[in-house]
Amino acid sequence: MKTEDQVSDNSQEKLNRLLARLEDTREKMEIETQTFIEATKQFTLEWTRREIELAILSLGSESSFDNLEYDNEKLSKLKSGLKEFPFRVSNIVESNLNQEDLWIHRKTQLHAGISMDYIEFKKYKMLKELTVSIRLILGCSAEFLGELNDGKPEGKGWVKESEKRKYVCFLRFSDEMTASLNRYFDRLEEFFVLNHKIKEGI
Repeated sequence: MKTEDQVSDNSQEKLNRLLARLEDTREKMEIETQTFIEATKQFTLEWTRREIELAILSLGSESSFDNLEYDNEKLSKLKSGLKEFPFRVSNIVESNLNQEDLWIHRKTQLHAGISMDYIEFKKYKMLKELTVSIRLILGCSAEFLGELNDGKPEGKGWVKESEKRKYVCFLRFSDEMTASLNRYFDRLEEFFVLNHKIKEGI
């Protein structure tokens, strides 16, 4: 028959194993978070370059003799923006995506529930919040296009919310972003279950 001390030691050993597994899962989720952020930087850079190139083509095709000098100035600024943009995109993405409240594994207070409905709800909510953030990132990245187009951004897929421009057209994440987020979500159930066991002292 086990003594009280032996039971206590076994419980502590089990708790330590659970804590180690939780920390390992958290670290793997953090790796996917950073992978997603880096993939979003590449996605934003490619998307904005495409928008700038379209704006350059549009200016070139619409130029007339009367406004040639003005349009040439716009073209010069756009081309300059295209060269400088890689240095700006990292800060834009980091400030919008590298936030504690967007990533479940970074939160210290977690709900105790571990039902599949609850986990699916958390995935849906997180995906929605990330999508909003990325729409704002695209708005920030293309902000100067609006400045060069009499205050109106290129195209019609924009709205302004709280003085921030947001992209509102269909948005599809890149394959790298989707794969990273899927790997993150694959670990989410394990993360919640481990957290629940530790809180319950099992």
